Amino acid sequence: MAHLLDSIIQKPEKVSYEGRDKDEQILYIVRKSKIIIIWRLMLFVLAFITPFFLVPVVIKFNISNNFILKGEFIVTVTILWYLLCFGYLLMSFINWYFNVFIITNKKIVDIDVNGLLYKNVSEASLRNIEDVTSIVKGTFGVMFNIGEVALQTAGEKREFEFTMVDNPSYIRDLVSDLVANLKRNVQNN
Repeated sequence: MAHLLDSIIQKPEKVSYEGRDKDEQILYIVRKSKIIIIWRLMLFVLAFITPFFLVPVVIKFNISNNFILKGEFIVTVTILWYLLCFGYLLMSFINWYFNVFIITNKKIVDIDVNGLLYKNVSEASLRNIEDVTSIVKGTFGVMFNIGEVALQTAGEKREFEFTMVDNPSYIRDLVSDLVANLKRNVQNN
């Protein structure tokens, strides 16, 4: 189970996707870096502890029996705040976990999920990939080796991009090697 939360998963077991061919093998699943979800978890913790500091200040300044400062209203707003915080954490995890870049022995599949009501699936055959580029930029990217992998294809959708991935040069090399091996096998047959 622990490997299912990794950013790069090699030969995942019991994993599939809609549109997978019967003879197709999933070689890698690539997610955005774990640092993204850790950053959002830190924002959640900050938002979670905010009422502990804010509510006593609001209660202290409860003057003239103002409706906004009454205890029932403060409790209601605090409960709604925590519901929003947990909703944010859940949606952040769902977006991180289900936005994947799948590398198979036949194609590249980019699955983009945004919330519970939006899913976009794009795929490109390895035969159509013409260029694979990895980009690492900025201090954050260089420090943590996080960047982008861009695939140039000859198909309708000319470019696939997967951003904020760990070790983009490794992923670039994987895809480049798969494409080269496929083209070499086609030429030999």
